[in-house]
Amino acid sequence: MVDRHKFPQVPNVLLWGAKGKARIIEAMLVEFGLGRPTLMFDGSLQAPPFKTLTPFFNDIQLLKSSLQEVSHFVVCIGAEHGYARFHTAKNLENIGLQPLSIIHPQGFIDPSANLGVGCQMMPCAVVHKFTEIGDYSIINTGSVIDHECKIGNGVHVMGSVAIAGKVQIGDFATIGTNATILPLIQIGEGAIIGAGSVVTKNVPPYSVVMGAPAAHSRMNTLYFNEDELKKLLG
Repeated sequence: MVDRHKFPQVPNVLLWGAKGKARIIEAMLVEFGLGRPTLMFDGSLQAPPFKTLTPFFNDIQLLKSSLQEVSHFVVCIGAEHGYARFHTAKNLENIGLQPLSIIHPQGFIDPSANLGVGCQMMPCAVVHKFTEIGDYSIINTGSVIDHECKIGNGVHVMGSVAIAGKVQIGDFATIGTNATILPLIQIGEGAIIGAGSVVTKNVPPYSVVMGAPAAHSRMNTLYFNEDELKKLLG
């Protein structure tokens, strides 16, 4: 259980989502003094599945009445749901909240690299020279993104991924745990690379590929339910 009063001089933060990702983000906020977890919302849960001192809401109208308590937000939506993470964040921006990036101090970002807003970077991740990463992307534990890569918005690079130089990854793509992507490869928007796959050729948009070498398995469909956010914006 974390003490949300430990760092009084940091921003008050809304955590959107209350599953495993929220548990990690909440702990990192407090441990590294990045922000104070102040509100937590998840309309799909009766209660968070972990112990927390952060006030929890699953009713959007009750959350709406408390939004004046926060200035920043983190969208705690992981896995292959980058499309939902990105568009949730954009809606929260539209009500005046500020995105907060979560960068673990044991990650390495080369000074020449550029990370967009609201990114989450976990321990021992590496972003090498002249790489660009879009908004609301996740670079998970131990992943390496080599030089001059271009990573889109809402991308999730899962743990222990190796992305070679000059790779391009489209918006909302997901790169599975321990996958390898060879140099100069292009991964299309919304594509999913299966865990442990070795990508040796370009991947079309929305294609799901698996294996070594990676081969087409099925098509992916992006999904975002904005019902709760419409209530918040109304």
